[in-house]
Amino acid sequence: MPSRRVVAVLLAATALISLSACTAGSPDDSTPAVTTEQADISGEWVVTRTVATSNDLSNPAHVVGAVSVRYVLIDRDSCKTALCAGTVSSGAALEGREETELSQTDGGLGYAFSGSLDCMNATTGGVLVVDGFEFAQTATLTVGESADVDGTPTASTLTGTIEYTDTVTAAALEAGCTRDPAAVTVEYAVAAVRAP
Repeated sequence: MPSRRVVAVLLAATALISLSACTAGSPDDSTPAVTTEQADISGEWVVTRTVATSNDLSNPAHVVGAVSVRYVLIDRDSCKTALCAGTVSSGAALEGREETELSQTDGGLGYAFSGSLDCMNATTGGVLVVDGFEFAQTATLTVGESADVDGTPTASTLTGTIEYTDTVTAAALEAGCTRDPAAVTVEYAVAAVRAP
């Protein structure tokens, strides 16, 4: 887990709802609101991430085929529309998870984190440059399977992708923090099930 993080910033967008006035002879370019009932996604999830593509050959956790697990809590607000806001907490353990905003989409959800990581000295293990890397991580998930639970459609699996990027900052490069490549992009295939 990174030793430092900046406040999470939501990158994934919710469904857009735009209404335009209709006039004779003009096309209807409005986007209809989502009104279909959505499967309940709230609760604890075990998210398995498998590296699908990566340009980072130096980090074993980023090698294609590497598997990692995250524990994710989705807290969806109550609202009178099909799509509701909320929060997502994610981490490698149940304690100390980072929190960000939930972006519910038609049939799924999105969430994202961004911030900074320290550049570590490979020889001593100490911090070489504070906030030496800028990172962003964006998840896009859809409901896989769902079932009726006490009269409510409830998601039991989620599938999708997570894209992770980090880049050595210019200031860190000047201070001696180097890595090849300087910019890393990793895409994960994601499968999630509800926590037992």
